[in-house]
Amino acid sequence: MFQLFKKRNFSDYISDTFSFFKVTGKHFFKNYFIINGTLLILLMVLTYFVFKVYFEMMFANIGVAAPNFLEDYFNNNIGLIIGVFLLFFLLIMFISLINYAFPVIYMNLYEKNKGNNFETKEIVTELKSKFGKIVIFFLVIFLLSITAGLIIMGLVFALMFILIGFVLALILVPALLAFVQLSFYEYMNSEIGVFDALGKGFEKLKQNFWPIVGSTVVMYFIIQIVITIFSMVPYVIGIASMFTSLENGNSQEESLSFLSIMMVLFMCIAMLFSYILNNLLVVNNGIIYYSLREQNENKNTLSDIDLIGTDSE
Repeated sequence: MFQLFKKRNFSDYISDTFSFFKVTGKHFFKNYFIINGTLLILLMVLTYFVFKVYFEMMFANIGVAAPNFLEDYFNNNIGLIIGVFLLFFLLIMFISLINYAFPVIYMNLYEKNKGNNFETKEIVTELKSKFGKIVIFFLVIFLLSITAGLIIMGLVFALMFILIGFVLALILVPALLAFVQLSFYEYMNSEIGVFDALGKGFEKLKQNFWPIVGSTVVMYFIIQIVITIFSMVPYVIGIASMFTSLENGNSQEESLSFLSIMMVLFMCIAMLFSYILNNLLVVNNGIIYYSLREQNENKNTLSDIDLIGTDSE
C-alpha cells in the first residue's frame, strides 16, 4: 500500500508521484478509462470531424479567386456552426470536470479504504454525489479568473517589457495552478465552502511555497515534453508526405488533404494525451496535499500511537 500521509520534501513530491502510479497505476487507469474512456473517444471523434472540415475548407480556399469563401460558408451555416460549437464546448467542459475530479476522488477513496480495494461503482457514486460541488468550485474559479486573474496577468504582461515579468510568470502560473488544485482537494475532502477552501489552499501553498511551485513546474514540463513527442509524429509525417507527394507529381489538393488529416490527428493526440497526463499533475498536488496535512495534523503518527495501544491489549 502506498502511504499518502507522509512528510515530504521537494524531491519526495516528484518521486512519490511516480511511486504512487507504480503501486496503484493498474487499478487507477483501469477505473480511469472505464469512467472516461467513452467520453474521450466521443470527444476525439467530434474533434476529428469538426477540424477536418475546417482544414479542408481552409486548404480548398488556397488559390481560389473568391477570398470570402469561408466567410460566406459561415454566414450560410451560422445555426449549424453555433450548435456544433456549443456541443463541442459543453462536452469539453463536462469531460474536463470529470477528468479533473477523478484523481481527487480516487485518492480520497484510497485513503479511506487503506488501499485500492474499492470498485468503479464507488468512484462513480462519489462523482455523482459531488458533481454539484465540482461545478460550483470551477464556476467560482472561472469568475475569479476573469476578474482578479485578468488584472494579475495584465500586470505580469506589462512587467514583461522590463523582463521581470517573464520571471514572475514562471513563478506565478505554477503557483496559481497549485493553489487551485490544493484548494480543490480541501473543498472535495471537507465539508466547507468554496472560499474557505480557497483560504486553506492558500495557507498550504504558503506553508511550503518553493518546493510546491518547483514540483508543479517539473511535472508540467514532463507532461508537455511527452505530449510534444507523441503529438508531433503525425504532424511531421504530414509535412514530409506533402513535399514528397508534390515532388512525385501528385496534385496539390491531394497533398493538402493528407496534410489536413495529419494536422487533425496532431490536435486529437495532443488533446487526448493532455487529458490522460493531467492525472500526473493532479496526483502530484494530491501528494503535496496529503504531505502538508501530515505536517499539520500528524495523522500517521497518531495512527501509529493507536496501533501501539491496540497491540498492548
